[in-house]
Amino acid sequence: MVCCLTLKPRYVLISILRILALICLLTLPLRAQVAPAGRFLSDSIQIGRPFQYALVYRHQPTEEVLFPDTALHFAPYQVRQVTIFPTTTTGTIPDIVSRDSAVYTLISFETSPIQLLQVPIRIVNEADCTLIMTQPDTVFLRTSITASAADTTRAVSTTLATNTDLIQLRQQFNYPVLIAVVTGLSMLLGLLYLLFGRWISRKVRLYQLYLKQVRFQRDYNQLIRNLNAETATTTTSQAVSVWKEYLGQLEGQSFASLTTTEIAERMADERVVDALREADRVIYGGAFSVQSQPALRLLRDVATQTYRRKRAALLANAVDQPTDRPTDSSPPTTSTQLPVPS
Repeated sequence: MVCCLTLKPRYVLISILRILALICLLTLPLRAQVAPAGRFLSDSIQIGRPFQYALVYRHQPTEEVLFPDTALHFAPYQVRQVTIFPTTTTGTIPDIVSRDSAVYTLISFETSPIQLLQVPIRIVNEADCTLIMTQPDTVFLRTSITASAADTTRAVSTTLATNTDLIQLRQQFNYPVLIAVVTGLSMLLGLLYLLFGRWISRKVRLYQLYLKQVRFQRDYNQLIRNLNAETATTTTSQAVSVWKEYLGQLEGQSFASLTTTEIAERMADERVVDALREADRVIYGGAFSVQSQPALRLLRDVATQTYRRKRAALLANAVDQPTDRPTDSSPPTTSTQLPVPS
């Protein structure tokens, strides 16, 4: 006896749906197991030289993917630059696939001859993230140091060579100290000038005036000491020139180009007029007489009196300014203290 079972259409539809759901559940893990692809774009690297690493991951369009953190997941390498490419989606349902990719520019300072890199990719789920690692990729370190055959067969010595010979270093100039010294001296000189500027200036002028008087006395006395009939013309001309130059320095005027008459009008002294006329007779007429040497001595005395008058004026100006410092003893200026022969 054979029994025939009949199924209702509703149960048949439910069974078909269950089978399709089971097939989908079996195929989803297979798709999720696709690992991201990461590889170096060059087979060898150099220390400190940039190189590139490419990362590509293909996934379903509905998945949200997180690429590795450049600060954590690329050790021991340093990430210099990241180039991210837009997501591309290709294919048709149900074979539609999205593709994310990026290129990382890295730098290595490791000395290992063979270096590896493996980075993670995270797929964001509702509750957590799924971590997927790339396959490790290898890169070789290229070195510019060549070792000889003998060096490769023997152990490398770790003993350092020592050299205790002292090396003579070139002395360097200390410019900061120089600047500090110059600045300090400048400030000190400026302070001294504010306090003693007038007093120092007056002392300098008095000393310069004294030196000019001593120089004039020396040169002029040497000329008139050698005065005689043979050298009267030349010596008298030189003596008058020295006298005019020195008198012009004292008076602040030029006497070198003035004639005897013009000098007489300026000085208003008959003795000077007579002495200059006697000098003109000797120079232009060659008439040397017993009055020639006394006339030149008179010119010397007139210059000395003018010097004393100028010095007294400077001292009087100092007395009129009570803010100045008291004057010290000045160089000797009287005729008895100067080397003036009788």
